[in-house]
Amino acid sequence: MSVKPRVAESLTRAPIIGVVRTHDHEEAARVARSFIDAGLELVEITFTVPEATRLVETLRAERAQQGGDGPPWIGMGTVTTAERADRALAVGSEFIVSPNVSQPVIDRALQNDTYLVVGALTPTEIAAAHEHGADLIKVYPLPPVGGPAYLSVVRGPLGDIPMLAAGGFGIEEIPAYRAEGAIAYGIGGPLLGATPEETRRRIARALALARGETGQADGEQG
Repeated sequence: MSVKPRVAESLTRAPIIGVVRTHDHEEAARVARSFIDAGLELVEITFTVPEATRLVETLRAERAQQGGDGPPWIGMGTVTTAERADRALAVGSEFIVSPNVSQPVIDRALQNDTYLVVGALTPTEIAAAHEHGADLIKVYPLPPVGGPAYLSVVRGPLGDIPMLAAGGFGIEEIPAYRAEGAIAYGIGGPLLGATPEETRRRIARALALARGETGQADGEQG
């Protein structure tokens, strides 16, 4: 089986993309490894990270040294241009996340059979991204425009399009977005705790909420 359907399967099992967005390479590496250790199956290294492509190569090499070929899947985010898409694909990015609807980025992902998450906000953008071939639409940024209420309105006419909620919200807000039809979530900082154990607890709770496992989630604190 190729990587693309395996990434899709992982997102169904563990519907959170752990977003790594820092301005320090070593800190980004620490965050990415903490996400991996805590059980996330998709980790997104954004192009805002210094030497982001090198970090993708390092993480993939570490996975290979442990005898695995995924999950976890290592992808790249903030892929806003064809040039960035080419760089991401050159280092083996296993999925691509863009904050905007860029036809050149979409074309690169389709040509390489790479799982693609495209950012969009308005109904026109969402429909266009889906029509042009995105596997999942990152509705972004949701909190400033109404959060779950906005998602509910948009999904009225566009409920057949798979959507990921993103834009800066906490773990405890996941159920509200899930109730309005989000099938996945892009989250970064709120998943991190002061200790590795706290990070694991937060991620376990976030995954339980994302899957709708309310019994388990209600029993967790984070």
